This record gives sequence, structure tokens and C-alpha cells, in this order.
Amino acid sequence: MENNRASARFRAVIFTLTALMILFAWIHSCFPADLSSMESKGVFQIIYNFLHMFGAGVELTEHIIRKLAHFTEFTAIGGLLLSCAYCFDRAQPYRFTVPVLFTGLIAALIDETIQLFVEGRAGMIADVWIDFGGVIFGSLVMSAFYTLYRKKTEKRRERLIRGSNGKGSSYGK
Repeated sequence: MENNRASARFRAVIFTLTALMILFAWIHSCFPADLSSMESKGVFQIIYNFLHMFGAGVELTEHIIRKLAHFTEFTAIGGLLLSCAYCFDRAQPYRFTVPVLFTGLIAALIDETIQLFVEGRAGMIADVWIDFGGVIFGSLVMSAFYTLYRKKTEKRRERLIRGSNGKGSSYGK
């Protein structure tokens, strides 16, 4: 029977990256409002200048940048959480959908709860939903990636098996 678990090294890397990404989001939630706003304004200016170079007349605000930052952070977290599931079952990581989504939702709730105790910040239900939407999106993207990867490796394995059985290769036929 084929071992469907990822290597110990891959598991260690993925679990470490996942923990660090969640910690990154939570640390940013600990920043006081003035520091967070300063950071958002810097990112806003970079994105605005970049879009302006291409003549884009986008109505971009600091508020939109903040919401995109939430979504992006939690998209990465969702992808990493799905990768954790992949570590346990490379053939069917979707079996862990409920724990992946539940973990992402808890991370989002904690993220917003942290902000309730930080000067000038406010934990917002809307941000929990934005964060959770990012988790779902990141999980879907990684699920699609792993499905395509799995199909590609299965095809490669089939070609190798056909070639080693003396039946020849499918190349050139």
C-alpha cells in the first residue's frame, strides 16, 4: 500500500510556516492603531504608485488596503492549513476540510479578539468574515494545486510503469 503521508521534513516545514503565518497575523493585530495606520499608508502609497504607473485610475483607499491585507493574510493561512491536511493524506486532503476551515475560523476570531484589547483598534465581525473568506479561498486554491499536482504525478508514474513493463513508451505514438 502506498504511503499517502508527506515526508517528515515537508510536514515540519509546512507546520512551521503555518504557525509563523498565524503568528504574523496576530502580531499585526497587536499593533496600536497609529502604527497600523502608518503601515497601511505605506503599503497604500506603494500600490497606488504602482497602479498609477500603468495609468490605472482606481479609487483606492486605506480602508480597501486594510481589508485586502486581511484577506491576503488569511488566504495564505488557508493555503497553509490545507497543506497541513495534505501532509496527512496526499490522495484526499479534502477529508480534513472541516478541521481546516474550523482552524481558520478560530484563527480569524482570535485575530479580531486581540484587537479588542489594543489601543485605538476594534475587533469587527465583518473582518472575521473577510478573514474566513480568505481561508476558504486559500484552501480552494491549494486544493486545486494539489489535485493538479497529484494528476500530473500519477500520469508520470503510469508512463514509467508502462515503460518498465516492456510495453514501450507512449511517446511518439
